[in-house]
Amino acid sequence: MQKALGGLLGFTVVAASAGSSYAGGFASARFGGEHGNPVTDNATAVYYNPAGLALGTGTRIFAEGVLAYRSAEYERPAGAINNVADGEGGTPLDAVSANAGTATVGNVIASPFLGIASDLGVPNLGVGFAIFAPFGGQASWDKNDEYRDDENYPGAYDGVQRWATMDGTVRALYFSGAAAYRLPDIGLSFGASVSVVSQAVNTIRARTALGNDDLVTADGNLVEGRSHVDVSGVSMAAGLGVLWEANDDLKFGLSYQSQPGFGEQSLEGDLNFKFGNSASDTTAINFTQSLPDVVRFGTSFRATEQVELRFSADYTRWSVMTNQCLMDASAADANCTVDENGGAVDETRAVIVNIERNWQDTFGLRAGGSYWLNADTELAGSLGFDSNAVPDETMDPAFIDTNKVIGVFGGRFRLTDSMLLNVSYTHVYYLTREVDPRERDADGNEISFSAPSATPDQAGKYSQNIGVLNLGMEYAF
Repeated sequence: MQKALGGLLGFTVVAASAGSSYAGGFASARFGGEHGNPVTDNATAVYYNPAGLALGTGTRIFAEGVLAYRSAEYERPAGAINNVADGEGGTPLDAVSANAGTATVGNVIASPFLGIASDLGVPNLGVGFAIFAPFGGQASWDKNDEYRDDENYPGAYDGVQRWATMDGTVRALYFSGAAAYRLPDIGLSFGASVSVVSQAVNTIRARTALGNDDLVTADGNLVEGRSHVDVSGVSMAAGLGVLWEANDDLKFGLSYQSQPGFGEQSLEGDLNFKFGNSASDTTAINFTQSLPDVVRFGTSFRATEQVELRFSADYTRWSVMTNQCLMDASAADANCTVDENGGAVDETRAVIVNIERNWQDTFGLRAGGSYWLNADTELAGSLGFDSNAVPDETMDPAFIDTNKVIGVFGGRFRLTDSMLLNVSYTHVYYLTREVDPRERDADGNEISFSAPSATPDQAGKYSQNIGVLNLGMEYAF
């Protein structure tokens, strides 16, 4: 079993995203710092509000590096273990610490935003192109050294969170083009964008054939195994925006960014799995999930020559993320139809695993502004709130989310007539969250989802903090 674990854990986890999962599920759009908003005129407008492209003149190049550090802790109680029993299989009494205790993670993630905007020499026109990753995250959890080289329970070395994740990446990389036009007489700009979205999911997690957290059978044979999902796909997305300059000092922006694929996406790839001492196997699969669409509103007011005030809000429709489903790609007419308890409705539909999410819509609010020390030095900051996307019943260490407070501080500094330096730091403080163990029936059995949606209970205490450093350059000519 140890050799098999090493082989499965040796798979390479692919590409990083713009940040870890910290805004409404695993949205990570924080590029642009304080000037990434629905009334901006730099190249980040390609995503935040394409109408803003029409406000700038000449050609503007925007390049930014995003460096994020995420630290998280998950404390799993013994009450979350499916079956604690001595000599009857499940989790033996001498191995409770294999399934209960504290797991930690600390990861540094780096990713760029690259964009260009131009009027092409035509007054009131704006076009742009950008590459960025607004959805995604990755993590590699720390090991449980108590079980290093343990021959009886080798899987426990990967931590108590392993039933949800050990190593993984979820990413949606956008290649976006946009265009906008401004009606100067009324100060109204319209814009639209089209994106090619490259998505990838690459995760490793512990699993048993029954979808519980049992370590061994009644006669002591190992049942814990591993599953490795490696899928990818390409879809399209679109955005619309409008921006109104009420006067020289006051602007309002409103934008809409569609779901990738305009609904459910289907990614293709492989599932490699191994249970207990059995041989590993690989199956071609289709993986389905739905990412959200987003509505954004923003306003800015130049109160004085030195002070600008800004406010923005967003509404993200995470309720479309109902499940993540793995289906046998060879099955004809496969679809992920399950009943209200997650049970298979039609066995011929070839659902291998269904992970219930049932997320909820989120909203975010941000208020801040800028202060110019002089014509070349701008200081900026904001304070924001972002709501939680994940309900208690589907909370797990793979996607930790809570209500959160977000603080930003930074500045924009003119280096030459054509070049600006942007620097900002964002700190995301997650409110600590505790999820109670699932209810049990009179016989002590968990009341939970049925196969193929059965998963171990991820009750426990969750805490998390994320810091993001944005370092960008703007060059205009």
